[in-house]
Formats: sequence, C-alpha cells, structure tokens
Amino acid sequence: ATAAGATSSSSSSSSSDGAATSRRPAAPSRRDVLILAGFLAATPLASSSSPSSSSSWAANAAALAIDTPEARAALRVALEANIVKTKAPAVLRVVFHDAGTFNQATGDGGMNGSVRFELARPESFGLKRGVNPVTAVYDAIRDGPAAGLSFADVIAASGAYAVELTGGPKIDVPFGRIDATAADPENRMPSETLSGAETRASFAAAGYSTQEMIALAGAHTIGGKGFGEPYDFDNAYYVTLLKKPWSDPKASKDELEMASHIGLASDKALAEDGPSVEWIRRYADDQALFFTDFSAAYLKMASNGAKFRTA
Repeated sequence: ATAAGATSSSSSSSSSDGAATSRRPAAPSRRDVLILAGFLAATPLASSSSPSSSSSWAANAAALAIDTPEARAALRVALEANIVKTKAPAVLRVVFHDAGTFNQATGDGGMNGSVRFELARPESFGLKRGVNPVTAVYDAIRDGPAAGLSFADVIAASGAYAVELTGGPKIDVPFGRIDATAADPENRMPSETLSGAETRASFAAAGYSTQEMIALAGAHTIGGKGFGEPYDFDNAYYVTLLKKPWSDPKASKDELEMASHIGLASDKALAEDGPSVEWIRRYADDQALFFTDFSAAYLKMASNGAKFRTA
C-alpha cells in the first residue's frame, strides 16, 4: 500500500530490474506511447530500489505488454457493471488505504493490494464497503484480455473510475503492479485528529509535498463528510474549508452544531495551517487547477512504492 499525498509536482518512479525491451510491442500505438510517457513522468522509479534508466524502461515495457486496448475495454465493462455512484466514495477510500502504508525512508509499503490483508485494523473500519465492489471487478476479469491485471491494478483503476463517475477528471493509470501476499506495516495511516503541521509531516514521510497533500485531500469532497453534494467530485471541499461554517460567529447554536459534523478534525486543522491554506485558496478559486493537480497526485499515489512487472 502507499501513502497519500497531493499534486502535480514531482513523482517517484516505478521499480524493477531487468526484463528485456524485447517484450515491448514492435509497433506501439500513439495511445500506448502516451500512456507510457505519462507513466514515466508521473510515477516513482518503482518500489524500494533505484533501477537504472534501462531497467526502468524494461519494466515499463513489460507493463505495457498487458496494457492493451482490449484489456482496458474489458476492464471498463467490469467497472461499469460493478461500481455504482453511491459506492464511489468507499471505492476511492480503498485506494488511499492501500496506498497509505508507503514510507519513503524504508521503501516499503505502497500500492500493492495488501489492503485485503489489513481489513481487521481499526483504521480499516467500514472499508469492506469499498473492497467488495473492487473485488467484484477483479473477479469479473479473471478470464479474457484483462486477466493479466493484478488486484492492485484493479484498485488503482477502480479509484480513478470512481472519480470520473462522480464528475471528476478522467485518469488513465498504468498497469503491471505486483500484488503483495501479506499485510504492510501497521500504524502508517494518518490519524484523523492530526494538526495541520502533523498531517504535513505524515505526508512528507511518504514523499509528498504540501501541494500534493492538499490536492489529494480534495477527495473528501465526495462521501458523507458534508463538503457539498456527496456524489459530486468538485472543489466544494476547499470552498467549505475557507468558509469554516463550524466557527461562523453569525451562525446559530443549531447551525454550529450541524456544521461541527462537517469533515474530520484533521480537515478543519488544515484550514488553520498557513502552508496548507495557500493551496486551499488556489483550489477553491480554480476547480480546473484542482482537477489537474489531483490527477497528477493520484498517479503518484497509485504508483509510489509499487513493484511493477519485469517479465
């Protein structure tokens, strides 16, 4: 699993040793080249090692071999059949939990499907609501052109589909992740009661900038957290954080009571954190910028720490 962070700057890469570039299709389409280019630009050089540029290319070429138009079409059918809008927030939460164990210093954790083995943890309470439709998608493609996709690949694709389904940007994630066979280390998910500075430190430990952290935090715009409409992916999260309805001096006691249930304590803390507020203001003013930066941050989150196939 990997840690969440937020925005369009920097990225790590995807891993691996070797596999020969002979696995690369002889004549990749323009679409394949664009996907691979985005993969190289927006993802970590892979896992816990630092491969050379040649081995990185080999790993990406191997992943591209299973990332065919036929595989994506079959996956799309399974996504549309098994993920409904009312489950989109829960599905997106699965991505954050699978990704939330990544630690840059130790190089372990990451987007690897280990969330399946972590459902009994306190922070995973209610997570089955999102894991179940993701599992249904995975089971639906066990035969056919998308059978080569891993569970981690399906988690990443399902989260991206959840964003798109609720009106957010379309995000094409790369494929080829290797699934974990056991749980990732414990106690790496950020607490819901952290201060702004503590949240920034937690995300920094996973290699994310403040900008990236705030962009990814915008995912709270969907779900039952009180930031706008529950199934509309937009910039209402940031607009609400700036308004701070939970501390409005003109609000009645009842209104303040209602507003107190908006978001998490850590969300409210970001609205008081100077470095975070800078980006909150930008995204509140510019939804297109939020969509752009969220997409880049999502691609980073969905690849940080992941091990990718080399054969």
